[in-house]
Amino acid sequence: MLSPATDPVLAEVAETARELRRARRVARAHSQDMLAHDAAEALRQRLDALLADPETREVVDSALTERASVLRTAVLTRKHELSQRELRKEIDAFAHRAGSARRTLLATERARQAELRTKAAHATDEHVSWLDTQIKDATTRDAVLEAVSSLRLREARSQLERGLLLTRQMRDIIAESLPALMRGEPMLLLGETGGAKTALAEYLSRRLGRQPEFVSGYGDISSTQLIGSHELRPVDGATASVFVPGPLLRAMTTGGPLILDEVNAMPAEFLKRLNRVLQLRPGDSFSVQENAGEQVTVAQGFVILATANEQTPHRYRGIDRMSAELVNRFGANSYRVHYPDHTREYTDTPVENALLAAASIADKEGNIPLSADELERVSRAAFISQQVFSGAHGEGFSEFVSTEREIDGRPGLEESVLAPRTLVAILQKVAGSGGLISLDLALNRFVEGVMHAEDRQVLALILRSQGFLAGPHKGGSRRTYAPSGR
Repeated sequence: MLSPATDPVLAEVAETARELRRARRVARAHSQDMLAHDAAEALRQRLDALLADPETREVVDSALTERASVLRTAVLTRKHELSQRELRKEIDAFAHRAGSARRTLLATERARQAELRTKAAHATDEHVSWLDTQIKDATTRDAVLEAVSSLRLREARSQLERGLLLTRQMRDIIAESLPALMRGEPMLLLGETGGAKTALAEYLSRRLGRQPEFVSGYGDISSTQLIGSHELRPVDGATASVFVPGPLLRAMTTGGPLILDEVNAMPAEFLKRLNRVLQLRPGDSFSVQENAGEQVTVAQGFVILATANEQTPHRYRGIDRMSAELVNRFGANSYRVHYPDHTREYTDTPVENALLAAASIADKEGNIPLSADELERVSRAAFISQQVFSGAHGEGFSEFVSTEREIDGRPGLEESVLAPRTLVAILQKVAGSGGLISLDLALNRFVEGVMHAEDRQVLALILRSQGFLAGPHKGGSRRTYAPSGR
C-alpha cells in the first residue's frame, strides 16, 4: 500500500492539499484576509501543477483508491463499535427500568437480554472474519487503525464539548448509578482534584433529563442560602417580607437534580441539617423551618449528587473529614473517580490521557496543531504525575518519590499535579496562541507557578523524563531534583 510516509510525491501532494484546505477555511472565516486568499490560490495552482504530471496523477489515483478502501473499512469498523455500544445500552436499559421500580427482571426481560448478548457476540465474530479479508498486510492494518482512531477522536472531541470524556471508568459509573438516581437516592463522587467529578455529576443530571441546581461548597455557607430565606420585596405598591426558595427547595419542588460540589468543604453545622435532606425521596414531605414550617412534597426527579475531594492531610484547604453518619446516607452510591489510566502500569501507554489531550485541541476534521510526539510525551508526563500524586509507589513511579515519602507511605507530590483539567488548559493555551507559545514554554510556566517547592522539583523531573524543559527559559529554574536516598 502506498503511503505519504514512504513516497515523496504523495507526501508533497498530501501536504499541499492539507495546507490548501486550511488556507481556504481561514479565507472563508476572514473574507478580508487577502493573505489567506492569496495563499489558497498559490496552493491550488501548486496542486494543479503536481497533478498535471501523468506519473504523479497515476500514483495519486492509486493511493486514493487504496485510501478509499481503508476509509470504508474504518467506517464499517466504527459502525460496528457503535452498534455494540447501542446493544449494551439496550441490555442495561432493562436493569435501569427494573432498578428504578425496585423490582427484579421479568423472565421475558432476561430472555431478551440473552438474545441481545448473543446478537452482539455473533456480530463481533462476523466483523472479525470480514476484517481478515480486508486487511492483508501491516501497512493496511496501521492505516485502518489510524483512520478508526481519527473517527474516535472526533467523537471524543464532541463529548468534551458537551462536558465529559466518556472513558470506560465514566461509562461504568454512569451505567451503575443511573437506576439509583432515578429512584431519588443520593450519590457521592470522591476523588482527587481535576479528575472530572463535577463534570460527571453535571452529565448524570442531564441524563436524568433536567438541568441541575448547583451549590458550590465553601466554609461559611448556611442553611438559608441552600433552602431559602425571607427578603423584602415590592408587593402591590408596598414592601413585604417574601420567602424566596433556595436551590434545594427549587430542585425539590420542580423535580430536578441538586449538585453539592465539594460537600466536605461545607461547615459541620450545615452538614448536620443535610443529613435529614439526604434521606428524602420523591413523595416524602419536608418541613421548611425557614418558612414557618411549611410542608413541601418532594417532586419526582429530585435527587442529590455530591462531590468531595479526597481527605488527604494538608492537600486541600478547608476540607473536613465527613462524618460516618453523613457518608452512610449515600449507602452503596459512593463512587471513587480515579484519574485516567489509573489501572495501567508505568510502562503502559496512557491511552485515556492521550485521547483527552488530542480531543481537547482537535478541530472538527480531527486535525491537531501539535505533533504526535509532543502529545504522546505530555500525556505520559500527565499520567505519571497523576499516579505519583495519587500515591503510586510501584515500579517506575518510585523514581519520582523521595525515600522519606515512600517510607511514610505519602504521595510523591503533595499539592500539585498535571491533572486532566490542567492538561487540557495547558494544551488549549498552546493551540490558541497561533504559534507564539510552545508546549515546552507553557509547561515551564506551569511548573514555575507551583507554590510547593518540592512539588515544583518533582514535576520538573517528571517533565524532563519525557524530554521537556530541556532548554533554558527566561525566568525559569534550572535546578534538578533527585529524590533523596536514591
